[in-house]
Amino acid sequence: MNYVHKLQEKMKEQGMDEEYIKLCSEYAQNLCDNNVPVIFDFKHLSLLLGYETAELAFYLFAEDNWFYKEIQIPKKRGGFRIIDIPSDRLKEIQSWILKNILNKIEIHEKCYGFRKGRSIYDNARLHVGKECVLNMDLKDFFPSIKQKDVFNIFYKKGYTKKVSYYFSKLLTKNGVLPQGSPASPMISNIVARHLDVRLNNLAKRYNAEYSRYADDITFSGNSNVKNMIPVVTQIIQEEHFCVNEDKIRYAYYYQRQEVTGLIVNEKVSIPKKYLKELYKEIYFCRKFGVTSHLEKINNHKSFFKDYIYGKAYFVKMVDGELGNKILKELDSIMWEY
Repeated sequence: MNYVHKLQEKMKEQGMDEEYIKLCSEYAQNLCDNNVPVIFDFKHLSLLLGYETAELAFYLFAEDNWFYKEIQIPKKRGGFRIIDIPSDRLKEIQSWILKNILNKIEIHEKCYGFRKGRSIYDNARLHVGKECVLNMDLKDFFPSIKQKDVFNIFYKKGYTKKVSYYFSKLLTKNGVLPQGSPASPMISNIVARHLDVRLNNLAKRYNAEYSRYADDITFSGNSNVKNMIPVVTQIIQEEHFCVNEDKIRYAYYYQRQEVTGLIVNEKVSIPKKYLKELYKEIYFCRKFGVTSHLEKINNHKSFFKDYIYGKAYFVKMVDGELGNKILKELDSIMWEY
């Protein structure tokens, strides 16, 4: 017996009105057809999450700033990126929503960021050997996504307005999508799906390739690709996102063509500058010792070892042989922690 039949039997046992049973059954069947959990109301949601109603109400109606920790990460070109990290309990709730609902929602095939089985390398490989590569950037990508956008994800899946509101409130901070929630990356991909559809269709008309990795948008093809900029900008604005004018760039085959930090002229490769800086770090760690080196460059990162190994694994993703060589060099360093 499936969920809806069980629901009908229980409701009949409790002597509920036939019309009400029909209404609830249709609602539940729609959610089952959409492969998402059936949730009727606030109490039902709290039971599924395993939280007392009072605690769940706190996350819904208390001041958002009470259960987020804000950190600032310096950007390469100046300024700071704001990361809002949810409390452990709220993070558990957001992870449940991600696993049970958001991960079951379809995203566009040309979306490569925050997606299992796809990487920066896969995104870059799509644009190898093209006459022209056009890069554009979505400004303030996560904050551009508002609570109403998140609400619409759940409402379109068949949830009631109240349940959709609960989800949208639990997944946003002060009315916008927080960068730091485990659910935010997938939400951004779902919200941007219509943008992906329109930009991919535009690319086809230009006989070009399109892909998006988070806020990085790339087109590649013939020299006429650069003529797409005004139309792409208009579409992005119509989809309620904003173009970062400072990051619009295009490069021809005789120039360095780069996609999400990787060179794509003839094959996907790591920029020489990236490798040079990595080798320099390894050299000084060996020569002076890790702690002494970090003191000399005034670097107080407690996660430096993870950081430097992460860079090596990034190389390995693109060039396995070179990555393994660098990893062996890192293993030979006398790490003090």
